[in-house]
Amino acid sequence: MMPTSRRICVTGATGKAGRVTVTELREHGYEVVATDTALTGDDVAAGVLKADLTDYGQATVALRGTDAVVHLANIPAPGRSTPAVTFNANMAMNFNVFHAAAALGLTRVVWASSETTLGLPFGGPAEQIPGAAGQPPRYAPVDEDHFPVPATTYALSKVASETVAEQIARWSGIPFVGLRISNIMETRDYQRFPSYWPDPQLRKWNLWGYVDVRDVAAACRLGLEADVTGSQNVIIAAADTVMNRPSRDVLAEVFPGVPLSREIGEFGTLLAIDRAKQALGYEPRHSWREEIHNRLSRTGPGALAVVSPVTVVTGLTPGRGHAGTKVTITGLNLTGATAVRFGAAKAKFTVVSPTKITATAPSGTRTAAVTVTTPFGTSVATSATRFTYTA
Repeated sequence: MMPTSRRICVTGATGKAGRVTVTELREHGYEVVATDTALTGDDVAAGVLKADLTDYGQATVALRGTDAVVHLANIPAPGRSTPAVTFNANMAMNFNVFHAAAALGLTRVVWASSETTLGLPFGGPAEQIPGAAGQPPRYAPVDEDHFPVPATTYALSKVASETVAEQIARWSGIPFVGLRISNIMETRDYQRFPSYWPDPQLRKWNLWGYVDVRDVAAACRLGLEADVTGSQNVIIAAADTVMNRPSRDVLAEVFPGVPLSREIGEFGTLLAIDRAKQALGYEPRHSWREEIHNRLSRTGPGALAVVSPVTVVTGLTPGRGHAGTKVTITGLNLTGATAVRFGAAKAKFTVVSPTKITATAPSGTRTAAVTVTTPFGTSVATSATRFTYTA
């Protein structure tokens, strides 16, 4: 952990990622100078500095006296403003912060690039060619080499800013870490996920990717601490997708011509995070699967309200055994089950009640995720649904 005297400027500090990043840094001993343009009375009382970073002088004042900057302030997505306003505002903010950081002798710049630099929206409408369809990815999982493919002026602002960062890093010797961040989710956003499951077309635009805001905050901190040089740009995404179906199956259904470049986990992300792991030590620690499992498994305050019934597996008894072991599966909405799988292997089973199934473990090795398929969909795999095979 960095010493508490280390002063970090966080721009965009009142936004979704900014607020959590400020908390993350302070919890790890950093002193934070927070700045943004949209402030509440509470923000002002908390000492957040109002600064318009499209003005170079204000950017310089915001960064003066700090050691490094986490730059999150930008128009955050296409469609929020006109294309020209989006591009010009983002470029002005990014250049001003990057150049001021170098001029003031800061030691590190961590900043929010975007997954959109990789070609998003895949299969979606083309911003600059009305009526044209967006292109699919060349391969999956999409990684840092699937760049640059800006399809919107927002994405173009991020691609151009990566070039600016590379050159200012070269001039100044200051390390720049660009985070190509996926679609940021708070825990309350997870209640929408079951509505995506019936139609994989809904989230094809970013290969069903997302990232928990807490993991974004951790990535910002790791970007400050990593031993890197030059300008490094890495994808920041969750380890899984938003879907409750195997990633390979969803990709094959929606983008049948897109090859898999390597093996992926059953529900593994199609936005490769390997380089973020290598360069920053990034390990996403939060998944909607754990959150939705925990909240669907309880009633009363904190229970998750969803738009349709969802099949949930809450536990296995026993959780260890060999082929032929009788396993009791408990959960919710198990009536009408059409399949029980231990990994990819189908098991013989009997539905006892809406909350209980008995199944016979099929042949297998190591650890298998147990899932139940019903007319409501397939249950999600969590740590509570793992069956470990014993010799």
